[in-house]
Amino acid sequence: MGKNLAISLNELIKNVDAKQLDPIYLIQGTDQYLLDLVRQHFIDLIEPEDRTLNLAQFDMREVPLSVAIDDARSVPFFGDKRVVFIEQAMFLTGETTKGKIEHHVEDLITYIQHPEPQTVLVIMAPFEKLDGRKKVTKLLKERATYLSFGDFSERDLQQMIQNDVAQADYKIEPQAVQSLIRLTDMSVTNAMNELQKLKLYTLQTKVIRDQDVNELVIRTLSQNVFDLIDNLLHQNLRQAVELYHDLLLSGEEPLRLLGAMLGQFRLLLQVKVSKKSEQGTATALKVHPYRVKLAKKTSRRYSYKALASAYLGLVQMEKELKTTSKSPEMLFELFILRYQYEINS
Repeated sequence: MGKNLAISLNELIKNVDAKQLDPIYLIQGTDQYLLDLVRQHFIDLIEPEDRTLNLAQFDMREVPLSVAIDDARSVPFFGDKRVVFIEQAMFLTGETTKGKIEHHVEDLITYIQHPEPQTVLVIMAPFEKLDGRKKVTKLLKERATYLSFGDFSERDLQQMIQNDVAQADYKIEPQAVQSLIRLTDMSVTNAMNELQKLKLYTLQTKVIRDQDVNELVIRTLSQNVFDLIDNLLHQNLRQAVELYHDLLLSGEEPLRLLGAMLGQFRLLLQVKVSKKSEQGTATALKVHPYRVKLAKKTSRRYSYKALASAYLGLVQMEKELKTTSKSPEMLFELFILRYQYEINS
């Protein structure tokens, strides 16, 4: 098993579907769509009529690890394979578990060294990070087949969208794919959920256009902030004010909205001055490479002065929002006027 290294999602699905299986898999990531997708491919290894006997799922929030390991050591009933899931593998993280369930990781360490040949053990770790200092984590990364959704790229999501569309006998414009990814902040779960809505919306034509995406896809807070900042930097000031008012009317908290704007301008400034590659900048700033790509594209079009003036103006607005009784709408309009004066002076 020492040959098993990190694997891509496409490779894993291809191997599992071809029944080219390894004894132990570690699946890490927080995107629910990808977790469910991978889980289903492993479940499909077992015929539906055999799943009662040869498929088991153990939630570590409810069951001790030792119970799952004992089950993994069992031989299949009336079949050649068993699939055992260890769900919510919190013991691989640095977080402390709540409750009285004790997990003896030594049982898993022993199992990793001598796995049951007829069992496929799948450890699901729906977390951003694992504790690499732990012996069990190190051993799994060394000996198990390891899939991390952190390596899931924009190109991977593009391919997933295009495959889904093609399988349904639809077509999608290239720009529509880009807009779908952008409007859902490259969240696989959100993108694929919105894609199902788009397919229903275009049932008659079976062609998804960029216009359809922009009309139908629900914008996230970060996307609304992106549009707000874009209007501001383009000096479409009336549109910026109207969008700000609309967001407040929709129930968005002023401080949360302001915090999101400050965070985006901070990122634009950091990307503007960075001499590193997109991936290097993303690693240094601990943000997704896709966010850096968008920020780099935006920051190229504007001077450092324009970005810094907006950021400092928002810092001033935040102070006033916390210390005065002026309405957020008035403070934002004052910020717009000050920003316009500084940029044009």
